[in-house]
Amino acid sequence: MNHRSTESPRSLLPGLALLLLAAVALTAASPASAGIGNPLKKAKEKLAKMAAPDPAAPVGDDTVVFDEAVLELTDERVARVVRAFNAAKSAAAGRAAHVEILNKTTDERGNLWEKHSEAIMELERKRGDMDTCYRDGYHEAQEQLTAEYSQKVLTDPAIREKFARAAMENNAAAAKGDSTAIAKINAVLMSETIISAADSAAVRKKCGAMPPITPNEVKLEELDKKIASENEQIRDIDKKVSDDQAKELQMDREQFGNAMDRIAAYRAWKRAATSGSKSPPILRGFTQEEIDALEKHFEELEGALG
Repeated sequence: MNHRSTESPRSLLPGLALLLLAAVALTAASPASAGIGNPLKKAKEKLAKMAAPDPAAPVGDDTVVFDEAVLELTDERVARVVRAFNAAKSAAAGRAAHVEILNKTTDERGNLWEKHSEAIMELERKRGDMDTCYRDGYHEAQEQLTAEYSQKVLTDPAIREKFARAAMENNAAAAKGDSTAIAKINAVLMSETIISAADSAAVRKKCGAMPPITPNEVKLEELDKKIASENEQIRDIDKKVSDDQAKELQMDREQFGNAMDRIAAYRAWKRAATSGSKSPPILRGFTQEEIDALEKHFEELEGALG
């Protein structure tokens, strides 16, 4: 048995009045937030749907709201997306080859490091110890030479004459800030306190010889340079792709992201709608102009986006 509602038409008036008031308020909204179409007309259409919902709604839905971030997919914009992806494919030529080389080189380096890392790290530890020994030895030799010089400068007339000559030749220019004259005076002063080759040899003899670089370390360095080079070339290609896309798109990052999300949604609907299903999905969220533009360029989009 069918049950008819006992609610009178009068009881629906408050709800209808609220909806109509909301529609009137929308007419005062700014263009950026009002969406597309006449707001009052859309409100009336909603009232009609409430009274008699249509299960076979039209494909397009002109209630989509466009603003600075969500742009309408006009014929021109869809065409630019196609051109941008085609330009990106051209700019990205050779990228896959560099990625393949990078992956192989990275694997090779990983395998080499896995086999010889312990030996290499032990060599690096020994070199670190040797380097510390060298620095300490040079510092000790320098301090000893400086102490000897501080005593000698007071008693050795040759040293005093050497310094006096340097001062006479360069003091005037040094006083004016002449960097060359200042460097000459400093060189004369330091000449008596710089450790000799013999002093350096004595330090190295005491500390021992630095472990030589092994072939595995040389190979690792070569692989690191190759990895860095491939990464740089990939970055250059990606930058060119990005620049070429931006030039064609004339959209900022947010606008492009939103456009691609909506294009992806349309492509998914299109595949489902043409799959032969008895109940194909209903497309909503696109204006008729957008649908026309996407249909016009659909094959090009499929080819460009893959």
